[in-house]
Amino acid sequence: MKTKKIITTVTLLLSIFLFISCGSARVVIPTPEDEVKNIENTSNINSNFIKANEWMVESFNNAKSVIQFKDKQAGIVKGRYLMKEGSTITSMYGTKIVVHPTFFSIITLRVKDNLARIEIDAPSGMYSQKDINGKQIGFTKELFLAEANKLIDNFDVYMKEKSSNDSW
Repeated sequence: MKTKKIITTVTLLLSIFLFISCGSARVVIPTPEDEVKNIENTSNINSNFIKANEWMVESFNNAKSVIQFKDKQAGIVKGRYLMKEGSTITSMYGTKIVVHPTFFSIITLRVKDNLARIEIDAPSGMYSQKDINGKQIGFTKELFLAEANKLIDNFDVYMKEKSSNDSW
């Protein structure tokens, strides 16, 4: 009975892999350059540090995106940001199979008097693939750049806004 279960599980897993890969070829893409932008403003280092933290808390709106490091004296806030959620399937025996991986970027915010900087590291292992219907799937350089530029633009606007912390 146990042998039959194992054979059934292996057959099911092989079938799933064949079905997933059917009609598509995964192309690994070289990791793009990191995205970096300096933002000039009128806030001092303390206010910039608070604004950078607030921006990160508001922008990291997924439980998988987390602030991992802060140093007020150095003016650094660093976190791991979910760029693209992956997907898994579960077999009838509870085995999880990764269909598309999850991609994270490390975001580093650096602040000084009148200056803030955002650095977004590109995730490695990016790939491009078309599904059976010809739809582009995976995580490409273009998808990374679109998400990174959206974050950078949002950070730029946020850091240039006046804050109640500027006037203390």
